[in-house]
Amino acid sequence: MKWHNLTLLWMVLPALAMAWLVWRGRRWRRGITFSYGEVLDGCRPTLAVRLRWLPAGLRWLAVGLLLIAVIRPQVLMGEDEVKLKGVNIMLVTDLSGSMIAEDLKPSRITAEKKVLTDFVRRIKHDNVGLVVFGAKSFTQSPLTMDYEILANAIEELDLNTVDADGTAIGDGILTAVNRLSRCRGQTNVIILATDGTNNRGEDPLRAAEIAAARQIRIYLVGIGARGGAPVYTTDQFGMKQPYVRNGQAMRWDEPQDKVLQQIAAKTGGAYFRAADEKALDAIYAQINQLIKDEKKRRDPHYKEIFPWFLMAALAGLFLEVLLRTTWLRALT
Repeated sequence: MKWHNLTLLWMVLPALAMAWLVWRGRRWRRGITFSYGEVLDGCRPTLAVRLRWLPAGLRWLAVGLLLIAVIRPQVLMGEDEVKLKGVNIMLVTDLSGSMIAEDLKPSRITAEKKVLTDFVRRIKHDNVGLVVFGAKSFTQSPLTMDYEILANAIEELDLNTVDADGTAIGDGILTAVNRLSRCRGQTNVIILATDGTNNRGEDPLRAAEIAAARQIRIYLVGIGARGGAPVYTTDQFGMKQPYVRNGQAMRWDEPQDKVLQQIAAKTGGAYFRAADEKALDAIYAQINQLIKDEKKRRDPHYKEIFPWFLMAALAGLFLEVLLRTTWLRALT
């Protein structure tokens, strides 16, 4: 049970003050004067005398029931499913130098652009924007429902779009949060894909706390094979060769699974790891389904029961008047 107009509880105070004044006035009520009281000594009180308090009791019971009716008690009857028309989605994608790695075919950046394009073209009734980050971050496309233009913007992404010498995951989150903060009161989601470790800008966990405070959910995708992908270079003949430093073949860093999981946990989102292009496509399909679920909200359905209290109060007042004018009629 809940009370819809609980703020009107202050109305109880005048009722209590009125009850106190009535009680005080009863002390000074005049009665009937008898010159010789011994005449009444042998009289036994009748049932009507014993119930002389009943009319006043019914009146105050009615006042109490009226106060309850004013506060509007409601009983939970179940939940109704409410379908939201759309949500606001900011796609945040990593364009750091490691996105050229080829553990996802033909490369991480190409695989990511393909699934982002497919994702956008499956969207309906949602506002979608695009943020990119490397060493810095910026908005490539504000929120829009023109999915074809957004898909073209994704197709044009490359490692020259932003400074690729670094990975600023926290900055990417904050840029998306700033865009979504203009849509308060709506359902806001960030989908962030990265293949590396944050080494520039804002702490990503701090950025996640800011997102959580603004009720923005973050879904994260870690891109890259377990153990990292090999780094390649070209020799003087234009042939691709493993990059070796101090006699050891170098590998690109892996996504920080633990940190990305913490970001998801802080915002109520989820973290996924894509070790190949097939897994990446499946992850975005799963996230798309999760966002569809965001549009299905279950709201509690309450039944008003204040009419019962109102009818009981009116019945009490009617019975009080009836008793006062008939069986329990008083002389004073």
